Amino acid sequence: MGKGLGLCVPMLMVLLVGSVAMGDTIIQIEEFSGIPNLTETLTFNQFDDAGGTLTLQSIQVIFSLEVQGGQLVLDNDGELAASGSYEFGAKGDISSTDVSLVNASFLPVTSELGAVHGDSFSLAANIGDGAGDYDPNGPDGMEYNGSTENDSDSGYISPLVFADYIGTGTYDIDADVTQWQDFGGVSGIEWAVNPVSASGCVKVIYNYIPEPATLSVLALGGLALIRRRK
Repeated sequence: MGKGLGLCVPMLMVLLVGSVAMGDTIIQIEEFSGIPNLTETLTFNQFDDAGGTLTLQSIQVIFSLEVQGGQLVLDNDGELAASGSYEFGAKGDISSTDVSLVNASFLPVTSELGAVHGDSFSLAANIGDGAGDYDPNGPDGMEYNGSTENDSDSGYISPLVFADYIGTGTYDIDADVTQWQDFGGVSGIEWAVNPVSASGCVKVIYNYIPEPATLSVLALGGLALIRRRK
């Protein structure tokens, strides 16, 4: 599990001005929230290369997901005791029809996220409750009340698809989040859920440098300022 929403901050765009030699950075963050299953479209600005005077060095994409609450009930209606493991939470992925979200190996730039809680269970054979009642009481039933779980992943976009990201317009990235529960398909167990609530963000970071001609102009400008001060 990653640190999740520690990477999300309440801002849409921040321009970080660093030294020209090291390059500059533009950060865009778009957030989403809701009850899975959900798909939310997030809009980002393309990288404006100022008529070719700025060179895009790298594009980093960070995807974060957090879930809270929800409830999972397992009820063993079988004649035999049952044990195994369960998972409960949500899974998430990002996609786009506007830009290519692939890394240098042309694999997805971020993997599927799993903000899920996992644990084991051991249930006695059915003690007399009927099918369809989803009884959470032991010893043949259990109830898990969801806690906060999070996950995140990041990667760098392949330079071969930078053209998708350069311009003066916008592009959309879809955050797709689905409810997730699994108990290994143990025979005789019925289950019920109240879904989790989900939130998260997609973060796009442009790292760029000015062209050499632009660097020269900036350097000359700096010298002129020094001379004036003298």
